[in-house]
Amino acid sequence: MIGKAKAISHGINNLRYIMGESENKKHPEKIDLICTQHLPLGLDAMGVWESMQASLAGHDKLKNTLIQVELSPAKEHTEHFTIEDWKKLWMDFIEEFDKQTIKDNSDKVKSKTTNLAGSKSVVYLHRESKGEIPHLHGGVCRVDEDGNVNNDHEIHLRAQRAAEAVAIKRGWNTAMDVRASNAEHIASVCMNVLKDMPKWSWEDYVTRIEHAEGENLKVKARTDSQGNVKGYAIICGKAKYKASELGKNRSLTCSKLAATWWRFHPASVAKQEETRPSTSRSFHTINDASKVLPVTPKPKRIEVDKWNDSPKRDVYREKNSSFNVDYTTWTPDRSPVDIDIEGSVYKRYLPTEVLNLFDDIFDYREVENWKPLVNLACAYFAALLAPDGNVSAGGGPTNNTGWRDKKDEDELDFARCCAQMAKSKLGVKKKTFGLNR
Repeated sequence: MIGKAKAISHGINNLRYIMGESENKKHPEKIDLICTQHLPLGLDAMGVWESMQASLAGHDKLKNTLIQVELSPAKEHTEHFTIEDWKKLWMDFIEEFDKQTIKDNSDKVKSKTTNLAGSKSVVYLHRESKGEIPHLHGGVCRVDEDGNVNNDHEIHLRAQRAAEAVAIKRGWNTAMDVRASNAEHIASVCMNVLKDMPKWSWEDYVTRIEHAEGENLKVKARTDSQGNVKGYAIICGKAKYKASELGKNRSLTCSKLAATWWRFHPASVAKQEETRPSTSRSFHTINDASKVLPVTPKPKRIEVDKWNDSPKRDVYREKNSSFNVDYTTWTPDRSPVDIDIEGSVYKRYLPTEVLNLFDDIFDYREVENWKPLVNLACAYFAALLAPDGNVSAGGGPTNNTGWRDKKDEDELDFARCCAQMAKSKLGVKKKTFGLNR
């Protein structure tokens, strides 16, 4: 069940809408009175508004004088409801609403309880919406009959909590349950689309989702000034689901979408690796998905990794074989990444889980300098760079300090160490949102 509430200034217009007197209402016959509180019967919208003005007398500075409330349970829960059942549902909701207090992190009360039950209000049942899902609309006076102002601080949160409480008491699905179920279904649609795609393409991905049989989904992308996709959400009806909410481990976000497709098509990936020119994962994506951000700018020069073909490399690896992993070749559980060290770019294939871990630790939505941090962490992990700054360009460790000489160390544990070293070296710059005062 979904509960919404908002304090508004256009009270008379909202009352006309609630009571079916608005010119925009095409089917006023599908609107029924449920109940009124502290109001005489038979009043029209203007009569209700004038009666509320009497309660608002003395509160001239109060701008938002009406609380509009919407209560929408799932259609299957109210299929056999009578007017009395709807009235009982409203009264239960108001009871829970008036119990809510808003507290800060130290458990100190910031906003006291309200008294909607003791305020003038009208409640109507609407059945004229698209899909004909019955729902309640209420208009409540901001000032109760004792002359106290109903607090509207985080009023939307009060409504959500009240609706959740009523739904739990009645054994209904809560709004959170419905959203989680819908998100799981949308994620399965996206996964099936990725499985069916013969090759990776952002445009094909969007087209297939929006034309999925039996679904009514729209993809809304967020792009930068160059037209690169920085993020996207999937619209289902009036609900919007960000890519970060879908799938496990954020596997459907822009930064991981191409890699997720790779996991479903290992044979295609192997073929691409044999035939395609040198590409960059840009820490997140493959070249064919260049329109999906984050994308690293093209390096000034790409230096051939000559050291890998040198006999010195084998001698060096033999001396440092305790954690000797070759990341210069592709395997199904790895993804390509170009690591930039002082303008020289080295192509490596690091475990996808490790790259995903770096994505999580240096979340581009929160960290301003995520690119250099991920780049440095990858360099440490691939042993292209040691903490002392020595460049190796090889597949094994670069110094004799023993910083990577741990035979039993798990790859993810070591990746966390690399991320921590990158943090210590560069520091983490958090993004700031909005304007500072």
